[in-house]
Amino acid sequence: MGRANELAELAVFLDETAKDGAALILTGEPGVGKTALLNATTDRAAATGIRVIRGGGFEYESDTRFAGLHQLVYPLGAELALLREPARDVLEVALGFGTGPAPADIAVLNAALLLFAEAAHEQPLLLVVDDLHVLDRASWCVMSFVARRTGGHRIGVLAALRTGIPELTGHLRLPELPVAPLADVDAIRLLSHRFTSLPRRVITKVADQAQGNPLALLEFGALASASGTTSSGLVAPGTGPAREVQALYAARVTRLPIATRELLLLAALDGSGEVGVLEEAGGAEWLDALVPAERDHLVHATADGHTVHFRHPLVRSAVVEEATLERRRAAHRRLAEVLAGQPERRADHLSMATTTPDETVAQIVETGARERLRRGDILGAVARLRRAAALSADRSNGRRRLAYAAYIGASVAGHLELSHQLMQELDDPGAGRSLTASAAAGYLSLMTDGDAETAHKLLVEAIDARTAGTGAEQEDLSTAIFTLLLVCHYSGRPERWAALWQLVATLPNTSASSPISLVRILQDVGSVPDELLHDLDEQLARLGEVTEADVVIRTALAASYLDRLSGCRQWLTRAIDDARDTGTVGGALPTLVMSALDDLYAGRWDAAQAAATEVISAGRDTGYHLITRVGHYIAALVAAHRGDSDACATHCWMLFEWAESRGLGRLGDWAHLALARDALGSSEFESAYEHASAITPPGELPPYNLEALWTAFDLVEAALYSGRPQEALKHAAAMRDARVDRISPRLALLTTAMTAMTSSPPEATRLFDVALTLPGIEQWPFEVARTRLAYGEHLRRQSLRAEARAQLSAAREHFERLGAAPWAARATAELRATGMTRAGGVRAGDALTPQELEVAELAAAGMPTKQIAARLVISPRTVSTHLYRVFPKLGISSRAALRDALTDRRRVTPAHEVCPPGLTVFRQHGFE
Repeated sequence: MGRANELAELAVFLDETAKDGAALILTGEPGVGKTALLNATTDRAAATGIRVIRGGGFEYESDTRFAGLHQLVYPLGAELALLREPARDVLEVALGFGTGPAPADIAVLNAALLLFAEAAHEQPLLLVVDDLHVLDRASWCVMSFVARRTGGHRIGVLAALRTGIPELTGHLRLPELPVAPLADVDAIRLLSHRFTSLPRRVITKVADQAQGNPLALLEFGALASASGTTSSGLVAPGTGPAREVQALYAARVTRLPIATRELLLLAALDGSGEVGVLEEAGGAEWLDALVPAERDHLVHATADGHTVHFRHPLVRSAVVEEATLERRRAAHRRLAEVLAGQPERRADHLSMATTTPDETVAQIVETGARERLRRGDILGAVARLRRAAALSADRSNGRRRLAYAAYIGASVAGHLELSHQLMQELDDPGAGRSLTASAAAGYLSLMTDGDAETAHKLLVEAIDARTAGTGAEQEDLSTAIFTLLLVCHYSGRPERWAALWQLVATLPNTSASSPISLVRILQDVGSVPDELLHDLDEQLARLGEVTEADVVIRTALAASYLDRLSGCRQWLTRAIDDARDTGTVGGALPTLVMSALDDLYAGRWDAAQAAATEVISAGRDTGYHLITRVGHYIAALVAAHRGDSDACATHCWMLFEWAESRGLGRLGDWAHLALARDALGSSEFESAYEHASAITPPGELPPYNLEALWTAFDLVEAALYSGRPQEALKHAAAMRDARVDRISPRLALLTTAMTAMTSSPPEATRLFDVALTLPGIEQWPFEVARTRLAYGEHLRRQSLRAEARAQLSAAREHFERLGAAPWAARATAELRATGMTRAGGVRAGDALTPQELEVAELAAAGMPTKQIAARLVISPRTVSTHLYRVFPKLGISSRAALRDALTDRRRVTPAHEVCPPGLTVFRQHGFE
């Protein structure tokens, strides 16, 4: 009653599902009738030939990865068996049906969509999910992914979501159908229809107390009808309908036979509803025990008899809350015995069943936690590590487990508040910290307060204790090394690397993304062996198969050190999208930073600016204040390139403030780099030299200082144009000696260009030509444009004006496309110095001279400049001059566009104005 509008909209939804596909979310308070509308819709769908599969969230499974997806895939066993590899393997491994390497989240999302699409091929498919708000996060992501891609597949996604959870509704971005409380007239109609013996006065009072909540109406009405109550005090005042209804369910549960209550408790704690589990855990009489609950409409079995569902989530909550602690633990023990073949589920039940420290159980739970972490279930891993710590009989093992939970909570999950809480739970945190505890404390100090000094002291002491013979596990040592690397890198002080390098020098070679390799890369980029470069390239090619978030972060970090960030692009985007979908942006801050840097290097400056702004905002909101400064660095560089000096200075001030107050030298180097770049764009070469040389003196490339490499071109250019040719010469030589040109196309381009700028004129011309023909440099458009600008300046000084114009025009075009206004202005000023105005004094549409037309026709036919010169008996320089006057007249910027431009011009040019090819040559020799 009172749901005609909602049912009409749901009928339209079903029609859209059957024709093409649709998604809809029912939203409303508990008990408002969302489940009833789901039931009515599924009945209508089945009657119209739509296949229906139901699932739902369960608070006791909310931290079990893909528990909800398991409910939806389980009935599709036949379709899953027919699904092609690798999609079938992906789902089987993710859901525990099979074994193998953990699939990436994006692979699970795509495999689930393929399975549902296959199931809907012959018959439309409706996926119904109740209690979406307590669905496990991984399954929630799958439903969100599938719901946005139903079009063309005849898949319907219908879910119910409790109101008051804005972080979910905001991230779903799906059509919603709000389910409001019933109007007073409909509430009274419902009560009058259902409880005919109740007096009107009681019905009115029940309706008033239920506040239009249908579940409360029915339960309060049943209570009044059964007790014959006619007084005004049906329920305690000051409580909401949902809480009151749960209390009524609890009363009904307590009236059931003890065997029935025990069976319901097993079903509630298991959460799967699988009849096989209940049969084995409930004993031979389990079916008889279920009957009273079915008669009282507290549970119902599916038509196929494979699954048992609670009538409403409040029934399940009432069952659990009614049970004593000992009864719940006994139920968990029975379920653990039944689920012996499912290690993760067994570990969960064992952890809840154990009341005293038990190292065996703690180890089982920790193993399950690490397996969840390997599969990408970070928050699930943290929760289980915390439980393992509580169950640890060995105090040191308990502290280690808790510390590891705190570390991954902060470094991978992005939950600083949780990590701080876990660190506080460590008793006597200052005494005898383990490697993992020191890593967690150091990471938190660095990222939240920028306290590199404290973090460095903690980690070095812990590592020294380990090398003295305490014998920590290799994984704990790796965690400590990575954290100490971050501390040393941000501090920017060479002396802080000594202890770390002393340790790393004694350790064997490992993969390119390992903390040990990262330290060796930073120590001397130019000496990185080819084997490590190849290993990193192979890891980047396989990055889509990696589920461990910390490995993805370290791989991207290695790629950023060695100019290979573009190889991470797809996976960085995936990680960021997943974080935005799930509302865990704090954990995605490192990948968001890497994505912003990739955008910056690739010339996507709008995207880089947007990402930098998001890093600043998210870092501030989540407490990762150091990462906020990384956002300021990226924003400062974008502003410097675009000529926004005020914005650049503002961002740099934020960097200098932390660099000086906290001794974080790297942040100061970032600010100097951005200010040097800003000064160069404005031709303020003295200022640029001061900032660039503040990072490193000319002729030196200190270890562990990436900024010295990234600012090398700036320092050479600033030194040359500020009257310091010897300093420029020394720095270019240092770059060559460092052998960084073998690492990446960008470093090869910059090293060759710097060498050209400091060489004799003939050698400079040769080297600039070499630089601009290096393979792969198109990935770095800003560096290519700067090289062309430097080449054009060199050619102009040699009075090779036509050749200079070619390079300067190309540089200006690149700068304008990037939005680098001051750099484009520098190129324009150089062009004027060659005697060329903005377009050489010509405009688009101006008539071509006879010789210009002839040169253009031959160039359009593909003839090289030297052959054109020989054909027309003119110099190659004259050919270039003609072409660069032709381009603006035709409104083009390259030879590739000549043919089409000339064809278009012939259509609109009178025949008598066209000079036939070859006529110019006859005229030059006196023939008319």
